[in-house]
Amino acid sequence: MDLDAIPSAIGAPGGWEKRPDAWWLEAPRADPPALARVLLEAGARLVTMTASAGPDGEFRVIYHWDGEGRLLNVAVTTRGAALPSVAAVTPAADWIEREIHDYFAVRFAGRDLPPLFLAPGDAPGALGRDLRPDVAAEGKDGKVEG
Repeated sequence: MDLDAIPSAIGAPGGWEKRPDAWWLEAPRADPPALARVLLEAGARLVTMTASAGPDGEFRVIYHWDGEGRLLNVAVTTRGAALPSVAAVTPAADWIEREIHDYFAVRFAGRDLPPLFLAPGDAPGALGRDLRPDVAAEGKDGKVEG
C-alpha cells in the first residue's frame, strides 16, 4: 500500500502524520465515497467511524481503516451537518452511520437512516441536542421538516 499516494487521490491538502497511536490524515473536504474507494483499492478495510462536535456546529467524522496492519485515521468535516454515505461502497459503514445519525443528527446523504435506538417520536441527535439547535426541526425519520 502506497500511503503517500492516498492524500492526493482524495484531494487532501496535506500528507499523513505519524502519531504514536496511528497514521492520521486531515481531509476536511474529502468526498467520503471517493475516500472509501481509494482505500479499498489500496487493500484497506474500514474498521469503524467516530464523530465529535466541532466549535462551528459542524462535526468531525473520522474514518478508521486498517491498511496492512496499520491504523489509518482520516478526518473529514461535515458540511451543513451532513456527508455523503459510504455504506454503498463499504457495507461495514451501515450500522456506524446510523449510530452517528442517532447520536449527533449527522445526515448521511444517499441512504435511508432508520433509527437504531430512538423511541417512537424521538428526533435524531440524542447526544447532539445541545450541540445542534436545528435538530428540533428534524422529524424522527431524519428528514428536515418545513
